[in-house]
Amino acid sequence: MRGDLPARLKNLLSEELGLYRSLRALVSRELEAIVLNEDMEELLNILQEKDAVISRLQLLVDSWQDALSDSGLRGTRGADGFWDRLLASLPEAHSGELSQALQETRAAAEELTRAEAGAQKELERHIAGLREKLASMTRGREAVIGYTKMGGNTFVP
Repeated sequence: MRGDLPARLKNLLSEELGLYRSLRALVSRELEAIVLNEDMEELLNILQEKDAVISRLQLLVDSWQDALSDSGLRGTRGADGFWDRLLASLPEAHSGELSQALQETRAAAEELTRAEAGAQKELERHIAGLREKLASMTRGREAVIGYTKMGGNTFVP
């Protein structure tokens, strides 16, 4: 095991935590764009920003793989017992600090997951509302066409 491994792992967790927090902020902006502003253009811009952060998270997975292969531990990151084995393999002075960083990162990931689920529900509600408005407009237009075909007057400005 390399001597700088605990510092590398803490840096990776810190970077991961920052990315989760960035995504959480973007989810808040996403909700604002959907609910408050009904601004679909802004929503698309936010989704592009989220894609960039998610890409950075995917790159971070490679860095994790490199660091974990240096640890000598076998197993998949996130698998049952993996983190316990990793923390146990580190000097005690580093395992407590890394454990705290891991707990913060897990909490941020869980909060992000809850926020994403809420944003998804709001978006679905908004889409359902748009569908209803569109159906109402279509019914109204069909009624006007039917009325006109039956000889009704049309409004000409």
